[in-house]
Amino acid sequence: MLQNPVFQLEIKHFRQLVVLAEEGSIRAASRKLRISQPALSRSIRSIEDKLQAKIVERGPHGVTLTHYGEILRGYGRIIDANVRFASEEFEDHRGSRSGSIRMGIGPYEGFTIVHRAIDRMRKRRPDLEVTILEGDFGSLSEKLLAGQIDLILGPTPVDENTPGLTGQILAHTRPVLVVRSSHPLTPEKIDMHTLAASNWILSVEGTNARKWIGEVFGRHGLPPPKGPISAYPSMTALAMVKEMDLIALLPRQLVERDISEGLLRTLPTGDEEFVLPVRLTTREFGVLSPVNRQMIAELKQVCKEIGDQL
Repeated sequence: MLQNPVFQLEIKHFRQLVVLAEEGSIRAASRKLRISQPALSRSIRSIEDKLQAKIVERGPHGVTLTHYGEILRGYGRIIDANVRFASEEFEDHRGSRSGSIRMGIGPYEGFTIVHRAIDRMRKRRPDLEVTILEGDFGSLSEKLLAGQIDLILGPTPVDENTPGLTGQILAHTRPVLVVRSSHPLTPEKIDMHTLAASNWILSVEGTNARKWIGEVFGRHGLPPPKGPISAYPSMTALAMVKEMDLIALLPRQLVERDISEGLLRTLPTGDEEFVLPVRLTTREFGVLSPVNRQMIAELKQVCKEIGDQL
C-alpha cells in the first residue's frame, strides 16, 4: 500500500504555511521563521512535490495559499496549538508556574465569571499569560476549531451540534433590562408587547445573541424588537443607554453602580424571560494543556459559588 503523501510532511511544513498565510510574503515569513528566503522557497517546493499539488500562488502583491494550502494551514493551526500544549505540559512537570490561556467569551461572562477565575489562576501561576477575545459564538467557534483560541465561555449556539466541538452548560446568567432614568417607560406600562415596540440597543444582526432575543419574543407570538443601534453589550452600549431613550440588556454587575446613583433604572420582566445559558465549549478531540484544564476547573467552581447571583 502506498503511503499517503501528507504523512511525508513534517511539523515545520505546517508551521511554515501558517506563517506564510499570516505574513503574505516569502520575505516576511522567512524573517519570522528565522530561515533564509531560499530555504523557505525550497521547503514550499518540497511540499508541492510531495503532494503533487500547487500550495502557493505568487502574485505582484505577495503570496496567497491555494485551496490545498488552506486545508494544510487549518490543520497547521491545530498542530501549533497541540505543540504549545505539549510544551506547557512538559514545563508544568518541571514545576513551571507560567502557561498561556486563549479564551473566547460572550457579552456577559467577562463582568460576571471570567475575571474571578483569572484572578485565582494568577495567584496560582504569577507568570500566566491570558488572552481574551469577546465575540459571538459563530466567530469564536471558527477560531476554536482553527486552534486560535483554546476554549469558549458564554455564547450558546442556536444549533448545539457544531461538528468538532463539545460543550456543557455551567450556569445561567440573568442580565437586566435597563433604561436611563428619564426614559418615558414606567414599570406599570411594561409588558412584552410594549418591549417589542420599543427602541433597543441590540447585538449585531446575525449574531446568536440577536437570534436569542428574537426567540424570547417569538415565544409570545411577537416580532423581535428593533434597533436603531446595534452594538456589542459593553461599555459602549452602557454609555449610549445613559444618553438616549433606548432599552439595553446588560449584565447586572455592569450597571449596579449607575442604578444606585440614579442614572439608570431596570425594567421589570418575567423572572425567566431573559435567562441565558453559560456554556463552556472546547474542541472535541485532543488534550488541553494543564493550565487550561485548571482554568476550566476554576470556571466551574466560580459558577458553582455565584450561580444564584448571575
